[in-house]
Amino acid sequence: MRLSFCIAATVVVLVAPATASAIEDYRCTIERVIAASGTGGPVQDLMDRTYVGKEFTVERETGLMAGALKNSFFTSPHVVDRGSTENSFKVVTTMTREQGTGAGSNVYVLVVNEFAKGERKPFIYLNNDLAYIGDCIHF
Repeated sequence: MRLSFCIAATVVVLVAPATASAIEDYRCTIERVIAASGTGGPVQDLMDRTYVGKEFTVERETGLMAGALKNSFFTSPHVVDRGSTENSFKVVTTMTREQGTGAGSNVYVLVVNEFAKGERKPFIYLNNDLAYIGDCIHF
């Protein structure tokens, strides 16, 4: 009886960390780029060529983004909501003028509709006055 208890306890200890870290990260693909100023023509063409079809990843534990889009330059992201079947994943990064290069403040916001049915989860990423829209999948 003691041996079976020890085996069961060992299994729980080994499985618990895997379950706790089972939160899957995101791999996202950019489908559209929109500027608040409504830029068009050559500027929009450049943004589309630069970003549309490109990918970035998101660590759901830390909110850190890497790839075509990033959210950590001089400051760290803050995960507001890890997302669920009822809520979006939300991460915010801010940078004041004093924290950056002195050129100005910045706000970065990522929202992934974790609650969306199916494998693809729509996202929107705001980088000040630019919006990037697309889909994410777990990986």
